[in-house]
Amino acid sequence: MFKKSPSFLLRGAFAAMVFLAGSAASPVLADEALTKLSVGADPDFRPISFMGPDGALQGYDVDFAQALGKHLGVPVDYQGMAWDGIIPALQAGKINAITNMAITDARKQVVDFSKPIMRQSIVAVVKAGSPNQSVGADDLAKLKVGVMTGTSASNALAAMPGVSPTTYNTVIDAYNDLLLGRIDAVVVESVNGSYLVESQFKGKLVVVDKPITQEVTLNGVALRKGDKALAEIDRAIDKMKADGSLKEISMKWFGNVANVPE
Repeated sequence: MFKKSPSFLLRGAFAAMVFLAGSAASPVLADEALTKLSVGADPDFRPISFMGPDGALQGYDVDFAQALGKHLGVPVDYQGMAWDGIIPALQAGKINAITNMAITDARKQVVDFSKPIMRQSIVAVVKAGSPNQSVGADDLAKLKVGVMTGTSASNALAAMPGVSPTTYNTVIDAYNDLLLGRIDAVVVESVNGSYLVESQFKGKLVVVDKPITQEVTLNGVALRKGDKALAEIDRAIDKMKADGSLKEISMKWFGNVANVPE
C-alpha cells in the first residue's frame, strides 16, 4: 500500500532513462490522453491489495483505484506484480499508474506523484506475550528484525545505525517467521500492521503502541515523469476528498479515517 535500496534506485533511474530515450516504443505515452487506468500493485500486502477467496484482487487500493477510475471516467485494469519491479514496469509502459506508493525524494527523481491520498507511520509488530512489547527504535539493533523489501519500513530501518534486518519479499513471510520465533519483531507500515494483526493474527501478534519513527509518510499515485494525466488525477483526488469517497474507503478497511490526509 513504499526510498528504495541504492541498487533499486539505480535500476529505477536506469529504467527511467531507457523510457525517456525510447518512449516511441512504449505502449502508453506520457502525452496521450488518459483513456484507461492500468494499475500495478503488490498482490500480497493486506489490506492495500491482496488476493481474495475468489481469486480476484481486493483491498483498500483496489477500491481506491476503482473509485479514481470512476471519477476520471475511464475503465480500470488492476494487476498484481512483484513490488521490487513495479517502478520499472511503470517506466516500461506495462502499467500507467501505481495508485498507492509512499512519496519519497528518491522516488521523485524517477516518477511524478499526485496529491497525497494516504498517511501512515512505521510501527513494530511482536508476538503476544513476548518481552518486546515496548520495543523502540533504540532497541532494534539488539533484536532480530524482519521487514518487507522495498517498503517505507525498510527505508526507515536503513537509516538506523546497527540495524541489519532480515528482508522478505512479502510481509506475510515476515509474520510467519515471527510466529515461528525466527525473528523478534517485524517493522511495517501502520495500516498493514494494524489490519493484519486484527484480522488474521489476533491474540498471536500485537502492534507496539509507540511508532518506531516520528515521521509520517504520505502516499500518492505514481506516474511516469512528465505524464500529463497528473493534473487530471489531482482533480479527481480533490473530488474524492470533497464527496467523502476517500473517507468511505478508509472506514471500510480500517474502521477510521485517521489515514486520510487533509
